[in-house]
Amino acid sequence: MHDETRAPLRFGIAGAGAIARRFCRDVNGHARGAEVVAIAARDRGRADEFARDLGLPHAYGSYEALAASPEVEAVYVAVIHPEHAGLVRQMLLAGKHVLVEKPAVTRVADWDALVALAHARGLLLLEAMKVMCFPAMRALLQRLPLLPPPRELRAAFGSAQPKVGKLFDPALDGGAAWDVGVYPLWLHAALCHRLGLGCPAPEVTLTRAPGEVDLAASFTFDEPFRAELGASIIEDLEREASLSGEGWRLVIEGKWWNPQHIRWQGGPAPVIWPADIYLPVEGGGMQHEADHFADCLRHRLLDSPWVPQAVTRQVLGWIEGGLAG
Repeated sequence: MHDETRAPLRFGIAGAGAIARRFCRDVNGHARGAEVVAIAARDRGRADEFARDLGLPHAYGSYEALAASPEVEAVYVAVIHPEHAGLVRQMLLAGKHVLVEKPAVTRVADWDALVALAHARGLLLLEAMKVMCFPAMRALLQRLPLLPPPRELRAAFGSAQPKVGKLFDPALDGGAAWDVGVYPLWLHAALCHRLGLGCPAPEVTLTRAPGEVDLAASFTFDEPFRAELGASIIEDLEREASLSGEGWRLVIEGKWWNPQHIRWQGGPAPVIWPADIYLPVEGGGMQHEADHFADCLRHRLLDSPWVPQAVTRQVLGWIEGGLAG
């Protein structure tokens, strides 16, 4: 258990790719309650280079060494999707708390087993859904119950990518749904969770050829309110998201998955919604998920109020079911 009298929480990173570098820069540049102290990769040279570039005191040439390290309290798992489940299990068995990059895993059964293992060992396991930890998103979720019920959500995440590499490899769980579809699905699920609303599975439409990954995906919900969600790895999609109900409409401006400005649109804002939400962040914002993770540990929580394990499970189930259907 992280010692609540000692700050910051010491993270090690498993995987030395681009997302790991962004996490390290954000956390070590801007976090208040967490720091990255170690990097591990299967290639020791790559780990050493990462540590030199980013000023880390510890580099390991295996994940086993990271799991055994007394310098590390929590591990941020940032390897390719198919390796998440095995590596999370390895770190939990070694007594490390785990923050795992999205998608946490690609099979609901794996998530259930890992959550059960984490709880049994008194460890924290969360999906790194950074959008839910941004200050502006937390402010939105806190205020949302004050408004009349929502009627419609529109959100998408898509960008044209070169048709090479892991995103386009079915063996590596590539495709639009797993790569970026998790974001709008998480937004919808989190809104429903905050409002205490049940949410049935969506209608899923995929763009894919036999033997290929899904190049685009759409998810449509009719209950508990209308939601039209999109994902693509071949097309740039609308970056703003909107949520509306009777007499009100909110727009998450810019890249909605990095929420910083949520604008009231339409008539005069009611007293219960006194102003636009404008909470800018420094860097890429990943420090907020690290700080939230550390805060959960300081309060001895085995789950998160903002990134609940049940919502991760729900989103994983929607995608797994949609891809299989």
